Amino acid sequence: MQQIRLSLYRWLKSVMDERDWTASAWARRADVTATNLTRFLKDPGNASMPSAETIGKLAFAAGSEPRFLSTNTQLSPSCRVPVLSHDQILRVMALSRAAAQDYVSAALNGGGPSVLLDHPTSPRAFALQINSLHMNAGGLLPRDQIVIEPVDQVPPRKGDMVITVDGNSICAYRYYHPQLVPISTDPDCCPMVAEGAEVVGVAILVVRPLRAEAVV
Repeated sequence: MQQIRLSLYRWLKSVMDERDWTASAWARRADVTATNLTRFLKDPGNASMPSAETIGKLAFAAGSEPRFLSTNTQLSPSCRVPVLSHDQILRVMALSRAAAQDYVSAALNGGGPSVLLDHPTSPRAFALQINSLHMNAGGLLPRDQIVIEPVDQVPPRKGDMVITVDGNSICAYRYYHPQLVPISTDPDCCPMVAEGAEVVGVAILVVRPLRAEAVV
């Protein structure tokens, strides 16, 4: 099988497996016709490949993009997650899993800021940006972006950083069950019992810019 066809097939299958999507469900989200997609998946060696426009729409819907320039080693597809504001995070917390997935996908496709990762995430993963010094006790600085996975996707383990939202405060804690130990200097971020806490998710990655953007 040609390398381009193989790379595309691997990407399509990995996204569908990660998100538990059917080809038809993905096509509906991307607003494309499912016929060519299903034909290609059934016979990737001979069927017509989806058009560049279709692949682009599928990538936007999934928040993931295929890698065509690779060796024979199978690589995970790259992935983007949206950077959400405090208000957007509160909305996500109030939604069902399916509705939250749709909301995160819409935020990603809306053209707002996003974070590029070199591995797949769950469809409800997102990032938040730190805008103050109150999390510096945990090594987090202003302009850092934290990628967060929901706890039902990535259950917290001892010592993991978890993020909570309480009113106007976003707090970071270390998870030491049954306690959450604050790594924030914000006085509103107090030690608490893990059970019943409004945990947004588990921090899996911190992205830090090393220089400020130039002001024109």
